[in-house]
Amino acid sequence: MEKVEKQHNAQLAREIIVALPTQLTNEEQTQLLLDFCKENFADEGMVADIAIHRDKKHNPHAHIMLTMRPFNEDGTWGKKRKKVNGKSVHLTNWNDKETLLKWRKNFADRINEKFKEKGINDRVSHESYEKQGIDKVPQIRLSREAYQYEQRMKREAEKQGKPYEPVTYYGKLNQEIQRINQELKALKQQEKVVSISEYQEEKSLNETIESIRKNASLNDVEKASLLLVAKRAKSYVDFAVARRVYHDLAEGNWKKKIESQQLKLRALKNVINKAYHVYQQEPKQVIQYGFHPGKFNEQLREKIAQLKEMEKSFENELTKYEAVLKKAELALEVQKRLTEEEFRVLYPHAGADFRIEEKYHAVQYFKDTGGVLPESEIPAYAAKKEQEIHRMPTFAEQTRNMYQSLFVLNRTIQKQSKERMEALKVRDFEQAFEASRKIEQCMLRKEKMSKELEENKAVLQAILSEHYGRDVSITNTAALLRLHELVERGESSKDFEADLRRIHVSEQQKLERMPKPETEAQIMEYQYRQHVADGLLEAIEEAQRANDRKKYEKDPTKKRQRRRYRGQEFER
Repeated sequence: MEKVEKQHNAQLAREIIVALPTQLTNEEQTQLLLDFCKENFADEGMVADIAIHRDKKHNPHAHIMLTMRPFNEDGTWGKKRKKVNGKSVHLTNWNDKETLLKWRKNFADRINEKFKEKGINDRVSHESYEKQGIDKVPQIRLSREAYQYEQRMKREAEKQGKPYEPVTYYGKLNQEIQRINQELKALKQQEKVVSISEYQEEKSLNETIESIRKNASLNDVEKASLLLVAKRAKSYVDFAVARRVYHDLAEGNWKKKIESQQLKLRALKNVINKAYHVYQQEPKQVIQYGFHPGKFNEQLREKIAQLKEMEKSFENELTKYEAVLKKAELALEVQKRLTEEEFRVLYPHAGADFRIEEKYHAVQYFKDTGGVLPESEIPAYAAKKEQEIHRMPTFAEQTRNMYQSLFVLNRTIQKQSKERMEALKVRDFEQAFEASRKIEQCMLRKEKMSKELEENKAVLQAILSEHYGRDVSITNTAALLRLHELVERGESSKDFEADLRRIHVSEQQKLERMPKPETEAQIMEYQYRQHVADGLLEAIEEAQRANDRKKYEKDPTKKRQRRRYRGQEFER
């Protein structure tokens, strides 16, 4: 480390001291520590030097020295920092407070897992007494010198038969803390007597809420629906689980598969219909749809038979899907009903303006903590919990996803058009027909997505027009998204043209820094970046033309001069 750390004041290592649980044997303590260091330090790229001290039987502990730099792939030392916008930032999160808290929690969790495995009832926590809800003042850790001095004074007092009194400042302070903690303990014992009635009330609420689900009157269809959801979720079913399963069915992979099959059928019908109408007018032109003019009727019958077979298969799949979705919906309704009943037990006088999600989280809070949330805190608590459960993509993210999908669709259409031409050259009509069907399917998806994208672009234009104080009429999606991104991050200069030029330069630089594409994915990524950069350039030119038109409209003299140059006289 000394070789790579050149500065005179460089930190060479990070020290962490951990207490080892006395309930475990020396071997168990060592293994626990090694497993913890491997998972939290070595696997993250650090070197950990461990020294275990057992000089005091009641205080086994370990000193862990950690490296400050990550390793490169070749085994050399990496960098700790880099410059970002002129500021030096850490390349790892090892200095973050959150990381330290995570390490402390992980160590406590490992100890508790070991205790549970050995049947030890003790538990440890990485949190302060206050966070644990313990009415106790923590003592102050003495330095090694102060601790040894206090121990020596204690032995001297015992030899002389005198009561021991701390002599150092922090030793005296800890003695006072011990006295305060004894008083708090006595008060806690008194509070236990008062809390018996509260305990009985909580127990009564628990029993009432548990009885709601135990004694719920469900018919056979509802039971079957709950069983189906439980099998799909592979867990106990409550409102949140039933909702997740229902949404997975209503919006997930099975639903997307159904929509894809539906689109495939529609595309196949369209190609057959178009080929039929073309054949009625100009028979030779059906070749573009993958039909041989001389065998059109025969091929048409085959395609119609194929279509009917696909429709039958699709109907079977759709029937199965709708049956499962209906059961999931019924299971969700049952869980809503049970949640409503549980909520009424806890909040018998609550108004009817709470949403079912809010009621569920209020009930869960009671089940988890035994406490009842104040009604005024329920909406904020539920909103926080909902955010933890699932994060919805932002409006800008949805728009970007549509834009990227349209780029891929256009590329697919070009690819399939090329394949159709190649197939027709070698008279492979089946391949040409399949390419035509795929093109039609992509066109249908593109039509639907383009309408949605235009609506989103109109919203972006309105947001940017308000921000820049001018009419933002550019239509390029990439430009609108990048401008919106600048506004959201607070990095906009409020100068429309300047911001456009800035993001174009940034995108061009990214493109230039990209390595030469080799794989299919890299080629697509490069083409997409090129597409974005070209679009930004078009947006700049579009904005410039709009400015020129605006200036021209504002200066009537130019209009009169233009008329004069066309052979007309000046207006007087």
